[in-house]
Amino acid sequence: MPKKTMTKTPATEETQKICDMVKRDAETKWTKQSYEIFKAIEYRAQPESGTNFLIKVHAGGSEYLHIYAYQSSPKKGEIKTLLKRVEKHKEGDPLDYFAV
Repeated sequence: MPKKTMTKTPATEETQKICDMVKRDAETKWTKQSYEIFKAIEYRAQPESGTNFLIKVHAGGSEYLHIYAYQSSPKKGEIKTLLKRVEKHKEGDPLDYFAV
């Protein structure tokens, strides 16, 4: 299966809101550690009956996370965001698509 095309863009207020929504799950379900800093740096988005997001997050010091989240299309004013995967990275690691 070919890689999906996702354009890389500097983080926005919207991507930071997504990070804020999934931070607790990232800490408790994926990395088992707490983060004082959880700042979106850049992201890739792919529309697909909602939107798949791949977001590079600065998690303090030299630690960066790549998080994969899915956000549903708005229905009746409601948007659901689901954290699907978290990987630990370094600052210079490229934000490349990964399969979930």
